Amino acid sequence: MARIYRFSDFRLDPATRELLRGDTSVAVPPRAFDCIVYLLEQRERAVGRDELIAAVWGKADISDGMLGQTVLSARRALEDTGKEQLFIRTVFRFGYHWVATVELVEEAVADAVAPSAVVAPPVGVAARTTPPVLVATPARSRRRQWLLLIAAAAIALALLALPALPWLRRDAIVAPAPSASHGAIALVLPVVVAAGNGHDWIRLGLMDLIAARLRTAGLAVVPSDDVVALIRRTAQGDTNNAQLARASGATLIIDAQAEAIDGRWRLSLRAARDSGPALLGVGESADVLAAARSAADDLARKLGYAPAPDRDANGEPEPLANLLAQIEAAILTDRLDAARALIASATPAQREQPELRLRLAQIDYQAGDLAAAAGGFTAVASAVSAEQDAVVHARALTNLGVVAAVRADNAQAGKYFDEAIALLRSQRAPDALGKALNARGNVAASEDRYDAALQDYAEARAAFESAGSPLALAVLDSNLGALDMHRLRYADAAPVFERAVQRFAIFGMHAAELNALTALAEIKLALLDAGAALAFEPRLRELIAQVSDPTRQRGGELTRVQVLAANGRLQSASSAVQRVLDAATSAGDRAAVARGHALAADIAMASGNARQAAEHAEAALQRYDASDDARERARAFVVRIEASLAVAATAAANDAVVELGRLAAADGDAATRLYADLAAIESTAATAPSADTDRNFAHVLAEADALRIPLDLREVARVYVDWLIRQGELARAGAVAERVAGWTTTDYDSALLQLRVHHALGDAELWRSALTRAQALAGERAIPAELQTAPPRPAAATSSVR
Repeated sequence: MARIYRFSDFRLDPATRELLRGDTSVAVPPRAFDCIVYLLEQRERAVGRDELIAAVWGKADISDGMLGQTVLSARRALEDTGKEQLFIRTVFRFGYHWVATVELVEEAVADAVAPSAVVAPPVGVAARTTPPVLVATPARSRRRQWLLLIAAAAIALALLALPALPWLRRDAIVAPAPSASHGAIALVLPVVVAAGNGHDWIRLGLMDLIAARLRTAGLAVVPSDDVVALIRRTAQGDTNNAQLARASGATLIIDAQAEAIDGRWRLSLRAARDSGPALLGVGESADVLAAARSAADDLARKLGYAPAPDRDANGEPEPLANLLAQIEAAILTDRLDAARALIASATPAQREQPELRLRLAQIDYQAGDLAAAAGGFTAVASAVSAEQDAVVHARALTNLGVVAAVRADNAQAGKYFDEAIALLRSQRAPDALGKALNARGNVAASEDRYDAALQDYAEARAAFESAGSPLALAVLDSNLGALDMHRLRYADAAPVFERAVQRFAIFGMHAAELNALTALAEIKLALLDAGAALAFEPRLRELIAQVSDPTRQRGGELTRVQVLAANGRLQSASSAVQRVLDAATSAGDRAAVARGHALAADIAMASGNARQAAEHAEAALQRYDASDDARERARAFVVRIEASLAVAATAAANDAVVELGRLAAADGDAATRLYADLAAIESTAATAPSADTDRNFAHVLAEADALRIPLDLREVARVYVDWLIRQGELARAGAVAERVAGWTTTDYDSALLQLRVHHALGDAELWRSALTRAQALAGERAIPAELQTAPPRPAAATSSVR
């Protein structure tokens, strides 16, 4: 069922992100829509500014001005005003409160849902980032939000490609001279400013200018976005220059200082190298930008590179250069209101320049106004042809592709990306090329065109490595890991997510790291390595406390519960899942409530309380919908069926079998079909076995083999072996159990299965070893008493002993 909200004469559907007034669709910027949804869903209380910022943007460093603009857009969409406040009331010195009467309507989800490549960022995900990785169609296995949007959690990485600055014209690039410094990667630190007030922009604005100037000379330079993310860690006192170098892969750390002396500016750049003395670049001018260019060129020469010539004959900065540097500094720190005000201060002629128009479009996109952003990017692409400036034109096209993808227009997005990539391949703009390739790969992945996606990701990786962008590589790893999981290649996905986790941790991207670590923990559980997943539990707790988005916190906590339960820590898991269920129920978080009940059912089954397990499983199944993970949902059905059989509720078990069968037929997901077949056979074997039972078990075992997920194979083997033992087919039971023998030292249920077989076979030595393994993994789980008693010797073995 879908949640539909009605208030006044409006109708709001969070799932389709649609607001209707009567029968008329109302255009709402994505951020404003997210703001409305969050306030509406928290309507029982006032929401603080910090909480609303965290929920809508997924980070804390958003200005009150930007929040105010977003609330204003939300009120305009509702035809509300700050004076009347019929829907959203301002709570003085605190935040906002939804005050209109709301009717919650549950409506059936349509059978056919049009697939889309990407969706608008939901509450808690920054709009500035890479488009979501994948959106599964009804015929594919669904994944939770960490899989769909993991790239979007890397807040510091903007997919939107900035235009070439006046000092970064590609027609001015010259080939560098051979030098021992070639192959180096430089990281330019923010500029230390020794001047009075009014020069705050210099810190980041000149940092980006110097980096761009060195890049035009042929030196690989870490992107400014990455540097800003790393510097945030430095400000927390846990990173030094050596760590910055290791984190970014830089071999040159460049310190910069700007001093105003007697009306002139002096820029000093000091490049610290791995070996040899530091190199110094100096520039002086009455204009701070000219001084910075001069210093960067001086340093480039000493490193063995040929600086790019100035754009005009006199070497003076263009009129826009100073303003652009200030705007760039504001954008780098997400001060979008300040960036917009700077653009507004430009002259009418300056505002027509492509550089300013492209920045304004980027700001509109970050603010969630897709229509304005698309208009701005289109205007730039029209005004600056590929012949005039291929890089600027291509960046505008890439941004248009992103907007089209967010609007679920894959075909148009692909055309934009194709044209941009074709242009960028002939230019020296690896970061822009990598971002365009990454975006096109995401679209291909969402359409199950795996070969095309992998090819784009591989080329994007080479581009990002060439650009020296470790944060972009972390996002790319997340995309690749998500793609591997979508293809059910969990073992391939694990090391990719491990790299992403390490890189996100270095950059202090807590939300992105939590997403990736959550995925990695669940992969380890699916690979039947519970101990490896448990090793992540302390870091999961830390990250859950560090992120501000309540939805993301609940998702992380539920994965932590899953890890604890898989390691037999049932009491801790039970207490934690109840806390999450209480919080999720209060917040109206349907997905978390469904998953929480499913985990509570698993815990109850492991604790020997089948009746409670059946109740929790039923509660989960009542709340699951088509957007949830298909395997998780199917396994909840299996728990419901097994718990019902355990308490002799045969009718309830049969009903669940039928319902799961219908779901498998409609869904088409391989995991759902597997568990539907398993449930049907298990139910039949328990109540009315037939001559076909064995053949059916063999068939579902082959299905599990084809999926290549150890968790699925173990579940089938567990049920099949129990049935074979009851039939007295001990040799065959041993052969099936051997399928999971490789996980008996890391997975309790696999160890318990092996213990059952050796006990039935009566091999005391093998039974004793199996019992030791099971006991080591059991935790608070009780091994059945009959399996802890030494088995009797088989009759044949007894007669042979003299």
